[in-house]
Parts: sequence; structure tokens; C-alpha cells
Amino acid sequence: MVPVGIIGGMGPFAGAHYVGLFLEECARLIEEGGASVTDQRFPPHYLFQLPVPDRTSALLGPHGEYGQVLQALSGQMAGLRALGARVVAMSCNTAHAWHAELQGRHPGMTLLHIGDATADYLLGQGETEVGLLSTAGTVKSGIYAEALARVGIACREPNEEELDLVMRGIYDGVKAGDNELGRACFASALLRMRRRTGVTGFLMACTEIPLALRTADVPAECRLYDPGRLSARELAWRALA
Repeated sequence: MVPVGIIGGMGPFAGAHYVGLFLEECARLIEEGGASVTDQRFPPHYLFQLPVPDRTSALLGPHGEYGQVLQALSGQMAGLRALGARVVAMSCNTAHAWHAELQGRHPGMTLLHIGDATADYLLGQGETEVGLLSTAGTVKSGIYAEALARVGIACREPNEEELDLVMRGIYDGVKAGDNELGRACFASALLRMRRRTGVTGFLMACTEIPLALRTADVPAECRLYDPGRLSARELAWRALA
């Protein structure tokens, strides 16, 4: 089996969590294939976890920071290529704003796109519109709005008040080690979006959100989707194909 790679460091716990999702999806595919799950049946994989400048700040701030993020991500791509990986996923949603440039710099590798994996899955679930819980950088980049539009699904983005709650939950909550604050902020943002837009399906489109928010935290009629898991599912399929 050819090894696959994961670009992490955005933040470190989220990168480690993504590896766990990848392994869970590998186990599921192994079982679906009729084999028993043993250590030897898991595909080789690498987590390349080096610090990367804040992606949202780079998208909203000076252009120089944008270039610094691109260099950091490209360096990890090169490192994974040296290890033998030819298919790579990024654990960070917002980092996909650099997807096209990274793919252009590394044409011999396949960089999976979290928005495409999510859009294809939601189409199969019969969703016609979903609410976006994400960083301001992800909203600005349009990575989900574009991917969802490709398959005819409407993307309902947060308003300023809802976005402030999500950002607080990410930075003051989960990234600062306070998952309870994160959970409260995410749940509040979701409820406000539910009342304002009527949408019942929601994307937890930042790797910090599913670390705190659970199905039990939201109304029963609401459906939570974790794009990180859907991306990890695609990577597992590529690794085991």
C-alpha cells in the first residue's frame, strides 16, 4: 500500500483528532470488505505536524501572512512527498483556501478538498441546504459555498453575531482548552441560525467544533455533519484502494 499524508499543525489537537477519524474510517472500510480489523491491515500514513500561521488572520490581514501560510503548507506537502505520500489531506478547513495554489505547486500529488468530499456526501443524503459553522476565514474563502453550489446545495452562512459566537468558541474556547465555553458558543450560534434561516442541517466546518459540540447539544431536528470525518473517509478510501 502506498502511504498517504495528513497536513496538521492547525491546531495540534485537531491534527491528532483527524488521524483518529482516519483510522476509524479505515477500520470501517476493512470490515465492510469482509476482513477482520488487525494492525497489519491499516495503511501506512504520516501526520506532518509543524506550526502554521493562523489561517483566518492571513485571509483577513496583511498579504504577507497569506504567503507565509502558503509556504508553511507547501513545505509540509514537500515533506510528505519525500516520505512517499502521493495522496494528502489537510486537517484544517480554512487551509483549503490555499488548495488550488498548493495543488499547482505539487502536480505529482493529489491534495483532497474537504469541500468536495462534504458536498458529495450531502448530495447523497438528500440535503438541499445547510448552515455553515466555521471561521471567518472559511466564510470569506467561499470554499464551502462553491463546493455546495456545484451539486445544487445552498450554503447558509452565519451573520456577524453568529460568526462572532463561533469565533469565540474556537479561539477562547477549544483552542484555549475550555471546551465547555466552546460548546456553549457553538450551540448558541446554531440555535440563532436555526431561528433565522430555518435550516436544520449544519456543517461543523472547523476542526475545533466537533471537539466540543455533540448531537445532544442541539435540537432533535438538527443534523450535524463533520467535514473532517468526511475528508478522512475519502483519504481512507484512497489509502485502501
